[in-house]
Amino acid sequence: MARKLSRKYRKIMFALVMSASTSMIVSCIILFSRHVPSRVFLEQWAKAFSIAWPVVFVAILLIAPMVNKLLNLVVEND
Repeated sequence: MARKLSRKYRKIMFALVMSASTSMIVSCIILFSRHVPSRVFLEQWAKAFSIAWPVVFVAILLIAPMVNKLLNLVVEND
């Protein structure tokens, strides 16, 4: 089995994976809804994704601690 990353990287890895997947999905849906022609769709998608991903990544890093604090107020502990 491959070696796992240290637990200290969990938050940054979560932000990377979550921001990448979210940016891919949202940018695709926006382009699709704007009827971007198929001949330029992938190029436009890559461009939109490359702009969105860093923004979403930073947003997740900044917002996640506040969301966790809010959820601690409204969700029971085990």
